[in-house]
Amino acid sequence: MRYTKWFSDVLKKIAGLSLLGMMLLTCADVVGSFFGYPILGVEEMVALWASILLAFSLPAAHIAKTHVGVDLLYSKFTRPMKKVNDIFITSVSCALFFLIGWQCYQYALELRAAGEVTMTLQFPAYLLIFGVAFALFVKSVVIFFELLTALQMEK
Repeated sequence: MRYTKWFSDVLKKIAGLSLLGMMLLTCADVVGSFFGYPILGVEEMVALWASILLAFSLPAAHIAKTHVGVDLLYSKFTRPMKKVNDIFITSVSCALFFLIGWQCYQYALELRAAGEVTMTLQFPAYLLIFGVAFALFVKSVVIFFELLTALQMEK
């Protein structure tokens, strides 16, 4: 779990740097446009950084429990039913994020084989998708450890 938390923290810092980069690049483009010198590829770069921001912040958000939860029905469950629900939801979530990460990995391999690059900057798009896949794998490991904790509490 310690390494998972470390990976999560590293990804969170990269996500923060992406947000900072988006802000600085957008400001520089606005100022440059004002003086007649817009920056080429800003929209593309901001979109790439937004993808990194979203994917790389997922594991840390899960650890911090900052995701949205609806407990209207959950609060009515008995304690054993809450345990069953937690184990079920955690198992499904772990499998889902692993499968999405695997499909992103497969897609990145296809993009690399095709030589796909972004339109303006000619950035190899598969690198971004590999990063997203890695972040999703980290999130699935975080959820897996949460599942192990829930199963141990069951005994």
